[in-house]
Amino acid sequence: MRSQDEQRKLVKIATLYYEHGYTQAKIAKEFGVSRPVIAKLLQQAKEEKIVSIQLNDTQAYTVGLALNIQKKYQLKEVIVLPSSMGQETIKIRQTVAKAGANYIASHLATIQTIGLSWGTTLADMVECIPFGSWPDLKIQPLVGGISSEHVYFDTNHLVFCLAEKLSAHCRYFYAPALAENLAFAEMLNGTKIVQTTLKGAKSVDLAVIGVGNPQVASTWENLGYIGEEEFKSIGEMEHVVGDAVGSLFDAQGKTIQCDLTKRMIGVKVEELTEIKEVMIIAAGQEKAKSILALVKANRANTLIVDQQLAEKIWEEGQ
Repeated sequence: MRSQDEQRKLVKIATLYYEHGYTQAKIAKEFGVSRPVIAKLLQQAKEEKIVSIQLNDTQAYTVGLALNIQKKYQLKEVIVLPSSMGQETIKIRQTVAKAGANYIASHLATIQTIGLSWGTTLADMVECIPFGSWPDLKIQPLVGGISSEHVYFDTNHLVFCLAEKLSAHCRYFYAPALAENLAFAEMLNGTKIVQTTLKGAKSVDLAVIGVGNPQVASTWENLGYIGEEEFKSIGEMEHVVGDAVGSLFDAQGKTIQCDLTKRMIGVKVEELTEIKEVMIIAAGQEKAKSILALVKANRANTLIVDQQLAEKIWEEGQ
């Protein structure tokens, strides 16, 4: 049992370190002991609850939530942005997009190729990317990208805009994201230009993708690739939990083999596993099951999401 003097000494060391900002080396000198001894005593102070560390920053909760998700699913990185009920959807999305832009900007020195899918959040993210000069960087589309009614969200447009902002090179995907019929899809997939583009897409260092929940809304419908009736038929498919890149997928993160998926031109979710880092950037709690399916199937290893979505992912995973 520790004497009163020893206890007082321990409390003093903890007070000097945590409240007065003394370094371990300075405390060691004052008490005439080595720095490792001080480190050991500080650890004892925490273990015995003499010291209780409380984070008061407003982001403490979201950081903790992100770490929990990261640890549970063994992910490379998880960033959770504060959001609340009643907050405007567009503001939440823009906050997430800015975080995604910052993440990419901070990794440009270590990557040579970036792959992009499409969607509103990705478009906002590209807009937030700071200008720079990365002449050796290549930007690559992950899905087909012509014939879209809304060019602003189209993968080829996003690839061009990102390359322009970073003074980088880019490659276009000279095929539609959705072929008119199976025969046309097979013909396109058999061409050298599509095969070469897909090969490049599957070998990027960082793939940035959006994820949708077709039971609620679909980028495919929003971009004019499918009509209301076809979208309705997706919602009626029993096993569909999400859409990403060139796939509709189930709860196991596997592509659903249906007419629509077979007509989609682009990387399939199974092929995301081959890519070193796949970053999902998303907002909206309706996407929780969709993202969880991809995470559990190791299709993605980095998440940048809003708080409500992260909470729903955590809840669904329990």
